[in-house]
Amino acid sequence: MSRAFWFAAALVGAVLVQTALGYLVPGPGRFVDPFLLIVVYAALAGGETRGMLAGVAAGWVQDVLFGGRILGLSALSKLAIGYAAGSAGGRFLIATPGARALAVLAASVADGILVPWLASVFQIEVTPVGPLAFVARACANALVAGLVFAAVERRLARSLS
Repeated sequence: MSRAFWFAAALVGAVLVQTALGYLVPGPGRFVDPFLLIVVYAALAGGETRGMLAGVAAGWVQDVLFGGRILGLSALSKLAIGYAAGSAGGRFLIATPGARALAVLAASVADGILVPWLASVFQIEVTPVGPLAFVARACANALVAGLVFAAVERRLARSLS
């Protein structure tokens, strides 16, 4: 099947996960960003261009369905992260699930810094996140990414053989 189909399926899955997390953990303290995982995986698998396209698409879906009154902050943040992850994937060997989880950890830190900075640039109020929640979110994203990326790689290896 085409990559666009699998990307759309991943976005639908991310919407379902984010919705379920919204019911379980109310407010901005959600510890996993499934949209960020999709962006980093797409960027590492396909390079800068695919990372930027995945970042814009995932960010817009996240903004429209789960964002505040201003749309575009997540899209802009994830676009930059998609470019950076795709660029890093082309220059460094980021092929194992552990290395990809480390890339997600770096992307989570970047997203946690970039979104409030963009909000301040556009004079938008965002709910501040404490340092412990910031670190916990980055670590949870990395842990989930390591598990999910390993499962996806195992499934791809099985389907190719």
